[in-house]
Formats: sequence, structure tokens, C-alpha cells
Amino acid sequence: MKREKNPFFKELNLSTKNIFGGAHLKNSHAKEQRPISTKRAMHLVLRSSLCKGDLSLLTSKNARKVEEIIWNQAANLGVKIYRFANSGNHLHLLVLPRSRQSFIKFIKAISGLIPRAVLGVERGSAKGKKFWDKRPFSRIVEWGRDFLRVKKYLALNILEAVGFVGLEISEENHKVFS
Repeated sequence: MKREKNPFFKELNLSTKNIFGGAHLKNSHAKEQRPISTKRAMHLVLRSSLCKGDLSLLTSKNARKVEEIIWNQAANLGVKIYRFANSGNHLHLLVLPRSRQSFIKFIKAISGLIPRAVLGVERGSAKGKKFWDKRPFSRIVEWGRDFLRVKKYLALNILEAVGFVGLEISEENHKVFS
């Protein structure tokens, strides 16, 4: 049975020219470049169906490693992280890259280092295993209302990851996550 999409995600009003990757990429051969903005924030999502049970990104050992990798790579490559949400089998990041090259290097670095840390393997030794389901999804986020919606969506993802499924975030409670 196909899982229903999160209704909150529909509110983000995705424009197809500002999105790339994930389910929007029909095959692995992209026909155009990933849209990247250094003036506006970027919403980045990495998803893995392998991350269940002991391999979940939320286990205490893996969560620490994943967070350390993301923050270290962001600092090294000049990517500012506004929000980070670990949902167990997928990661959401709200970032502002310094340059196009730094964002591409950031995606390559975290999408390579996280599987190595979680699976406990060295580079090149996990042949035949595909950790990430699809290419990383990214989209350009407009400042203002769109930015606040994505921040709220990431806060909701954090709450769902720790067990508060389907919780509505009111305006008063939203201030906690701002």
C-alpha cells in the first residue's frame, strides 16, 4: 500500500524550477544542473531505506556520528546550517551555501561519509550496497513565509522522530523551534 504524502509538505508550494533530485529525477542521469542559490536558503533531504533497526540514523551511536559529520563538513566547506532534522531513515537540512562549489562538495561529502560511518566500512568496501534511495532532494527556499514553513516542517519532523506523531504546532509552540 502506498503511503500518503505528508499534507504539511503540500503547503510548501514547490516550484519545479527550484527543485532537483529525489523522486523528481526520473532516472539517475540528470539533464540539467541542480539549482543552487547562494542568496537564499536551500532545503536538502537525503533518504535511505536501509536505515532501520541498528542501522537507523537515530540510534545514539549513529545520531552522534551523523551530526558530527554534518556540522564538521558544513564548517569546513562554508555552508551555514539553519536547521537539521534526523528522522531515522532520512535527514532534512536547511542550509545556506557560500558558493555553488561548496554546496556540491558538501552534498558529496555527507552522502559519502554518513554511509561509511553508519555501516562501519571503509571507502570502496561496500560494493553492491546502495545506501541512499535516490539522489539528494534539494530546493531553493524563499525568505519570509516559505523559510518559516520549512523551519516549521523540520521542527515537526524532529517531533515525529521522537514519537510525537501528528502533533499540531500552534503559533505559541512554534516560538520554541524558531
